[in-house]
Amino acid sequence: MEMDNAIEPIGSMVSLIGKDDFSQGFFAIMDRLIGVDHCTVFMAGESAMRTLVAEANTEESASRARLLAESYIEEGHRSDPVWSLCESLPKTKCSLLVSPADQADDTYRQKFYVNPGLKHELAITSTIDDTRIYAGFYRERGHEDFSRRSMDFLAHCGSAIIQILHKHGEVCAHRDIGRPQAISQKALLERVRAAINADDNTLTAREAEICASIVLGYTVLGISLNLGISINTVATHRKRAYAKLRVSSQNELFARYFSIVERNIGLMRHH
Repeated sequence: MEMDNAIEPIGSMVSLIGKDDFSQGFFAIMDRLIGVDHCTVFMAGESAMRTLVAEANTEESASRARLLAESYIEEGHRSDPVWSLCESLPKTKCSLLVSPADQADDTYRQKFYVNPGLKHELAITSTIDDTRIYAGFYRERGHEDFSRRSMDFLAHCGSAIIQILHKHGEVCAHRDIGRPQAISQKALLERVRAAINADDNTLTAREAEICASIVLGYTVLGISLNLGISINTVATHRKRAYAKLRVSSQNELFARYFSIVERNIGLMRHH
């Protein structure tokens, strides 16, 4: 995109600051500007890191992006070769980083590139008021790498984008003090399903959905009624999924993924 044509979409980005749909809107605008399949933005101060944006080009991929963002905050950033470079970068200048997957170690590459089907990243980062903003934009396998034009755009407009992200983060932090963010049963189901898919992306959508339902305590009969399929069909999908995940019982499945439920159970909102 030519720089002159970026004024209107960046203006639209400014208008989203502080709004609940900032994450989706930011992704849509960046997709329009440089073409992205997956996007995450983190805001990190001295004592905490949080997610500002975690979106992707499909609902299922977006659920996985949010789960990976949680994992990245907990421990993944420590193994991220790009994040490790941030300490050596000028704090007040927006830096553009190119991070192909082969720069990461095997464990990190498997979890954050191979399993979600990502291959190429452009990142912009800068520090404002002792708070680092780190925005990563990704292309999926099967798609072309980011073009030179996309890199030039981020090099020229990255500082403005970082300022917008920082202001949004500040507004949200002030607004959300003392206010827990509620999630729905459906959203929790999506988080568990994304975690299961991250462990084995050969599961079909139905297999992952059934396993996630089991983790949330649904019975075979309940799953059958919810999905409109027979009990025998539920059992068949469950058997195949267990084999792929290498678990032999409901208890093993529950033990492996219930930590996700525990982290979110206090935020549940029933619809």
